[in-house]
This record gives sequence, C-alpha cells and structure tokens, in this order.
Amino acid sequence: MERAIRYIWAIALLGIMPMYFGCVQKSAQLQKGIAPPDRTLFETGDTYLKKGQYLRARMAFQTLLNTYPDSDVAPEAYFAMGDTYYEEGGTENLLQAENQYKDFIIFFQGDPRAADAQMKIIALNHSLMRSPDRDPQYARRTLQEIETLEKRYPNSDYIPIARRMKIGVQDNLARGDLGVGEFYLRRGNLTGAMQRFEYVTENYQNFEEMDRVFYRLGELYERASMQSQDPEASAAMAVIAAAWYYKVAEGYPFSRYYDDAKRQLTARGIDIPEVNEALADANRANIRPSEGFSPLKPLIDFGKALGFIAPPDQYEVARKTIEEEKTQAAAKAAVGTGVDDNIQMEAEILKSASGDPVNESSAPAAGTGGSDETPDASPDSDPASGDNINQQGGSGQQGKPGRYQRKPQQR
Repeated sequence: MERAIRYIWAIALLGIMPMYFGCVQKSAQLQKGIAPPDRTLFETGDTYLKKGQYLRARMAFQTLLNTYPDSDVAPEAYFAMGDTYYEEGGTENLLQAENQYKDFIIFFQGDPRAADAQMKIIALNHSLMRSPDRDPQYARRTLQEIETLEKRYPNSDYIPIARRMKIGVQDNLARGDLGVGEFYLRRGNLTGAMQRFEYVTENYQNFEEMDRVFYRLGELYERASMQSQDPEASAAMAVIAAAWYYKVAEGYPFSRYYDDAKRQLTARGIDIPEVNEALADANRANIRPSEGFSPLKPLIDFGKALGFIAPPDQYEVARKTIEEEKTQAAAKAAVGTGVDDNIQMEAEILKSASGDPVNESSAPAAGTGGSDETPDASPDSDPASGDNINQQGGSGQQGKPGRYQRKPQQR
C-alpha cells in the first residue's frame, strides 16, 4: 500500500514539474520583454514631443525626473524638457527653455549635449533679436552667449558657425549705435553722438559701415572745434577731426565718403595719403554681399521688425552645416585614399614588369621625364627673387600701379 502511494506521488511530481518550470521560464521572458518604467516614461514623452503635444510631453518628462532622479535617462529627459519649450516657441516658452538648458549645463557639465544646450541658448536669443532701431537686449544676450560658447567649448563643432553668427550680431548692434549717434548729431548733442560713434569703433572693428562712422566723427570734432571758445582745445579738436578724415582716405577708396574726406584734408593743407591696399582689401572684405532687389523685401523687413516672420532656427541650420561639412570631409578623404591606392597599384605594376622592387620615392615625378638634369631656373621665374617682380601701389614704387591708385587727370 505504501509502495503504491509512493508511485502515485512520483507520477504526480513528474507531471507538475514541467508545468512549473515552463511557467517560471515564461514569466522570466515576460519580465525581460517589459521596458523599465523610467525608459517607458521617457519614450512616452519623446513620442508626445514628436507629435507636437508639448504639455503631455512635459508631464511625462517631469514625472520621470521626480520619480527616478537617478535614472540613466534623466539627463536626456532634462534636455528634452527644454526642447518642449524650445519647439513650442513664443517669447515666454523660449525664455523657459533657456532656463532649462542653463540648468542642464550646470547639472550635467560632462554630458556631450552640453555644447548643444549652449548652441540652443544662442539660437533662441538670436530668434528674439529685432531690427537695429529697436530694443537691442536680445542681440546683446546673443553676443554674450556666443562668447560663453567660445570660452566653455573651444573645440566644439559649433565654434566656426557661432563666430559667423557673431559678425551678424555685432553688425546689428553697431547699426543701432550708429543710428542713435546720428540722431544725437541731428539734435546737436555732440557729446552723446561722439560717445556712440567711438563705442562702435572700439567694439565692432569689422563693422561694414565703419567708413561712415569715421566720417561722422570727423564732422563731430570739426563742429566741436568751431564751437569751442578755447583756442588750444579748438586746435586739438581740429587735429582729431583731420585724423578721422585721414582714416577714410587711407583705407576706404571705394567709400562714398572718400572724395569728401580728401577735400577736407586738402582744405586743411594736409597731404592726401596713399591708399593702403592691404587695409582697403580687409575693409572691403567686411562688406556683406547684397541680397538683391525684391519687390516683397520691404514687406518682409516690416514683418521681421514686428516679429511676424520668424528667422530660421539657427540651431537646425548649424546642425545641417556641420553634417554637410563632415560629409564633404569624408568624401575628400575617400578621394585622397583612392589616389594613394592608384599610386600603390602603379608601383606594383612596375615591380611585376621589371621583376625588381620599385622604390616609390625614387620613381621619376610626373613631368620630369626621369631626367637627372634640372633645367636652369631663370631669374624671372624665381618666386623667391624679388628683383624682377612688379611692385604694386605706394609712392616711389616701380612697375604696375596699385588697384586703388587713380589715373592722373589730363589737363
């Protein structure tokens, strides 16, 4: 009887054990297939963000950060929180995004997205910039954030792009100060105008209308000289006025103020300087190309001034530029590798044809024909020799005249 009961228990265990282990294995597979709750929350928020449901996305990310502050995806969620405000747009949302990105940089300094956060801060302030005759606060903030990027992330791929943006921002600020200075000049506030113009010369050296600023400063000091009751102060101001006119005559032969500046110098008995061609080329390089004429341009400019037409997202422009530059660099590298492979293949062909190893360094260069003789270099063709090279510009120089030298008038 006892033996029969043992057999029954053994048969029952044999039937139950496979079912038990099967359930355990199935449960383990289900556990393995389920994503962690923090990851699920992040993916939910990311899905809402891509659909443009910014409030729901923020709720998902905020829940993740509150519930799982030490999660591996916490930095991504913190950055994405800023993106919800950034992509929704509007002044208040953009300012909120700026705060979020700045906190991200503080809390996750070593994160590779820190430079992206700084670039987005630059881009959102740039989008809030207005025309030069309006409030310059966002232009100044953009310039400040660009300088922050240069200091914190000097090796970032965004540096060249940010520096190109910096030129446009400085141009915006310089035009604003120029406009205020000319307003003071028309109202007779010479001191206020001088301060504005001199501030432009000290802080925006690459301003494309610097010739206009120099000429205005010459006019200002000339008027101040005429109004001064002190003979010594009047003479000193007259000298300063001539110095500003001299700058225009020396470095801006293409300027509309060039002839007027020369007339001012002639009236004072000052010799007109020779054009400094290197300086003139550098000044001309600061002039941005014209956008061309469009009948809709006044309406577009008016819409931009009022904020109805948003400028392109500079962060996306920067990302696209970086990707294109990397693609071009990779293509050039591939072409260079192909050239090296062709040289190696030619060497192998020569080696197999002659049966001897070929030293590539001793192979004849293209165009020499393999001759050991080197033709005598004539003095006229020697680039290191300056005896037969025509000199350009400047008084007392021989040969070809400079580009900016004008032909003498025939009487």
